[in-house]
Amino acid sequence: MAKIVDLDHKWATLVGRFLIAFAAMESLTLRCLKEWLKPSVYCHVMNMRFAQRVDLVVDLAREQDAPAEQIEAFITNLKKARKLAEKRNAVAHNPLVLCLFSEEDNFIEAIASEKKEDEVIEFSELERLVDQAESLEAGLMESKVRLREHLWKPLS
Repeated sequence: MAKIVDLDHKWATLVGRFLIAFAAMESLTLRCLKEWLKPSVYCHVMNMRFAQRVDLVVDLAREQDAPAEQIEAFITNLKKARKLAEKRNAVAHNPLVLCLFSEEDNFIEAIASEKKEDEVIEFSELERLVDQAESLEAGLMESKVRLREHLWKPLS
């Protein structure tokens, strides 16, 4: 269906950007777990779903030797990523289709869930989601780096 609907690949480009931003966030959670857990524990948790990993990383972040405001900034970004992952799942697991709604006479392009009839992501929403995900990815990476900022020594 995507070939019929997405002739200029505008949807594909946004879906790709959205998933790439989430791949970076997924990678960050795995790096945190690898850094903060013993290898014998890490091997048991590395295959957890994203939301479960985020919950564990939040708990582990609270135990880190870092200023409280830096920890809270990191946790806030993690919680935003966890919430945005709900939309990521809709984008990743549903097709782009032409939708006809019974109360309207026209078709719209949208990513529509087969499981949840009210879950429809139109192009403008996907644009907003991509902006959110890319911004959140950058913020999450920065807040993770800042957890260790107080340990850095001047080069001179």
